[in-house]
Amino acid sequence: MEHRSVHDPRRYPWHLFFLLLAGSVLSVLALLPYVSVVIAPILAGHPLRLPLPLIALIQGITYFSVAIGLGLLLARKIGLGAPYLEGWLYGKPYPAGRGWVWISCFTGMGLGVAIVIVLRSNLGAALAALPVATEGSMPIWKRSLACFYGGLGEEIVMRLFLMSLVAWVAGKVWKTASGQPSAGAFWLANILVAVAFGAGHLPLAAQLTRLTPLLVTAVISLNGVAALGFGYLYWKRGLESALLAHFSADIVLHVLGPMF
Repeated sequence: MEHRSVHDPRRYPWHLFFLLLAGSVLSVLALLPYVSVVIAPILAGHPLRLPLPLIALIQGITYFSVAIGLGLLLARKIGLGAPYLEGWLYGKPYPAGRGWVWISCFTGMGLGVAIVIVLRSNLGAALAALPVATEGSMPIWKRSLACFYGGLGEEIVMRLFLMSLVAWVAGKVWKTASGQPSAGAFWLANILVAVAFGAGHLPLAAQLTRLTPLLVTAVISLNGVAALGFGYLYWKRGLESALLAHFSADIVLHVLGPMF
C-alpha cells in the first residue's frame, strides 16, 4: 500500500513542523543519560565548555529545524509524508485500518532480533568495544529513553529529510508518467541512505576503539540492513510506520537484548 500526503500541497504544514520539532528535541534530551555514560571516557580528556544538556538543546533545535523544514517540503513534492499525523492535525482522511501498526512493530522487532543474533556471533565480536555490546551494565531506564531518539530523531533526519531529498533528486532522472519518482528512484534513495545511516555510526566508534575493516563492515551492514526496512516502510506506509519500526527495533536491541 503506497500512500500520499493528505495535507494541502499549497500550504506548508506548520503544525506538523512544530509537532515533529518538539518531539525531536525531547528525543535528544531523552538520549542524554545514555550518551553521558557512553562518552564519559571521551569527556574525561576533553571537558566541554558548556553543559551537555545546553549544547544538546541548542544543536537539537537548529539541526532538526533544518531537517524537518526541508524534509516536509521535499516529501510533499514526491508524495510522501506522515499521513496519520497529517490526518489528525488537519482533519483530512487517512489510510484506513490499523494493520500498519502491527506490520511496523513486527518488522522492527524482527530486525532487532536479527541484529541481536548477529551480535552473539563471531561477527559481533568485532563490536565488543562499542556501547551496543556493553550496555547491559547500564540502568534499563537510560537504555529505554535512548530508544526515543532512534525512533524519532534519527528517522526524521534519515528518512523524512535525507531519503526524501535523494528520492527527489533521483526522480529527476527516473520518474513515472505522472512526474513522480519511479520505484527505482525510491530504491536507490533507500539503499544510499541506508549506507549513510550505517556509516554515520562510525565517528563515535572511532572515538571508542580502533577502526578495522571487520568493524567498519559490521557497523555499516548491521545498521544498513535495518535502515533498508525502515526506509521501505517510510516509502510504502508513511513516516509513522518507519518511526514505530525503528523504536521497536531499538527496544529489542537496547532494552531486551542486553538482558540475555
